[in-house]
Amino acid sequence: MSGARLPKEHELNLLKKLSSDDGFRARFEKSPAAALKEIGVPDAAVSALDAASLKPGKLAEKSAIADAHAKLDQDALLDHACMVFPMLRLNYGD
Repeated sequence: MSGARLPKEHELNLLKKLSSDDGFRARFEKSPAAALKEIGVPDAAVSALDAASLKPGKLAEKSAIADAHAKLDQDALLDHACMVFPMLRLNYGD
């Protein structure tokens, strides 16, 4: 079993497509590897994934995938939060 994962940007894009695009969902159910390549996942990244996860199969409901997308997107925001502290200059114009 491979521990490889897609980069977060590809995970988010995949979940968004699977939760909203019926045609893409049908293509993914038939050939997950081809569908991943369709959305721009590099061949090397697809090849690194566990072969069992690339087998054809039935997907979860769109609403369940949309919930997973929202959770991952929220986690991405928390992971990449940047704190910029304001600086107050009192001698402006001197």
